[in-house]
Amino acid sequence: MQTMNLASSLTTCLAIVALVGCTIATGADPITLRSLGKGGFSGIKEARQEVIKDKAAWEKLWTEHAKTPVPEVDFAKEMVIVATLGTKRTGGYSVEIVSAEPAGKKLRVTVKQASPPPGALAIQALTAPFHFVAVPRSDLEVEFLEPKAEAK
Repeated sequence: MQTMNLASSLTTCLAIVALVGCTIATGADPITLRSLGKGGFSGIKEARQEVIKDKAAWEKLWTEHAKTPVPEVDFAKEMVIVATLGTKRTGGYSVEIVSAEPAGKKLRVTVKQASPPPGALAIQALTAPFHFVAVPRSDLEVEFLEPKAEAK
């Protein structure tokens, strides 16, 4: 009887350790994103996914993007994640930085892109979708990902 209790206790402890290990292996909670700008009309003509870690690079990018005041970013504490789609010939396109999560030695940034379905009515104008967010500064290597397709 005592052997069964010991075996049962040991099995329970191992199961708990395995569950905790799985939780730790999947990474930490998502990072809070602070949106600095999002829309369909940017002066940036090419598609980009990049990280900006200094004020000079941020001001240069923002000046290319718009002729409005540059949003404040404290680069001692934050960095900027940039996602642009470049120039598109119609409306109906969008880009959104959905999440940023640490995973091991990487910061996984999920970027969702959308385009108009074939044959859809869309505004006939040049657009340039963009999204800029500030996140806590990190030295992790940034990896850009597309969201997983939803099961149907």
